Amino acid sequence: MRTRVLVGGALIGAAACVYLLDAHVLHGTLASRAVVWVLALLTLHEILALGAKRIECGPGLFALGGIATTTVVAPYLVMSHDVPVPVPGTLIVLAAVVATGVRLLGMAPLRSAPVAFPEAALLALGILFAAGLTCFLDRILARPQGLEAAVAVVAVAKGSDICGYFVGTLVGRRRIAPAISPRKTWEGTIGSILGAAGTGALLAPELNRFPPAYGAIAGALLGAAAFLGGILASGFKRWAGVKDSSALLPEFGGFLDLLDSILVAAPVAAVCLYGA
Repeated sequence: MRTRVLVGGALIGAAACVYLLDAHVLHGTLASRAVVWVLALLTLHEILALGAKRIECGPGLFALGGIATTTVVAPYLVMSHDVPVPVPGTLIVLAAVVATGVRLLGMAPLRSAPVAFPEAALLALGILFAAGLTCFLDRILARPQGLEAAVAVVAVAKGSDICGYFVGTLVGRRRIAPAISPRKTWEGTIGSILGAAGTGALLAPELNRFPPAYGAIAGALLGAAAFLGGILASGFKRWAGVKDSSALLPEFGGFLDLLDSILVAAPVAAVCLYGA
């Protein structure tokens, strides 16, 4: 627990530094958006590394995903425009075509060419989860008052995780999906959704447009989405035969473990905040 608190405090401190840099120095969201996309690439790397435990990933697979992501995203960071909706589809198609084509055209012997197809699917799904869902968080940051809104989304998602962890640890008895995530319980899930609702109610007035009741409803929806993100990530890790996506963050695991709830909550937050 001590290590978890220390690492969590360091992460919160780093996030606060980025927030202050944007709010008081850059007077925009460029630093936050750049950090978000760097985290997306790190998450993509972990997804592909986990996939390599079950699929014969060819050399340079992450490089292909990274090039596909940064090629499409970089201009929007520089111009500070919204990332349009078609970008996730563009990334997926580009990644799948490039990964399949490169494998079939000579990076592997002909007898292993069929491996290209599951690799392409893995790359496409990895980009969908890591970069595609990040597009929604990027769109929130690009909006007026987007920095405060993005902070609220992260706070609700992580508040949901924290409440679920403590409630599940203290009173959790009934396992909700033991084959996928043995530690998740119905009690913890209910606690996580209620915690997200409470966090949403507290933060809604800070956005200057939502009453606490609406914040509570939106928070509960984000809490449910955050839970789904955790289940999806847990299922993928069980498929790969590991507990954590990596060991980079002591007691937390990797970036996929840290961001899974936020990434799935981001599109729900975009709808709740802006209606689209």
